[in-house]
Amino acid sequence: MSFLPVIMYSLLYAALNVSGAALVKSELANLKLVAAKDYVFFLLRWKVMLGFVIILLSALILFKALSIARFSVVNPVATGINFAFTLAMGYFAFNDRITLTHIFGLALILSGIIIVSMAERG
Repeated sequence: MSFLPVIMYSLLYAALNVSGAALVKSELANLKLVAAKDYVFFLLRWKVMLGFVIILLSALILFKALSIARFSVVNPVATGINFAFTLAMGYFAFNDRITLTHIFGLALILSGIIIVSMAERG
């Protein structure tokens, strides 16, 4: 099995997953979800529905990756890339603060992906 398709599917999965979640998050600004009707009206917003459709598409991409490689390879790679994209989206779109702990954690995750990649080739 070539590792490149796993990386490509994982990148696409993460990009879609984080984009969909960001759409949903952007609709949460200045909202207070208290009563059941608040949640219903929130879920009926077009950006929220679009966000969920994009997240669903990301799941389908992940299923494809899982169909071509072992779970123990796909899941860590996809999760690590998703984490990296989440940090970037939080920083650029939502002005989240990134600390040294975030950077250290991301470095460990990316190191793990490299190790998994090397083990897969060997």
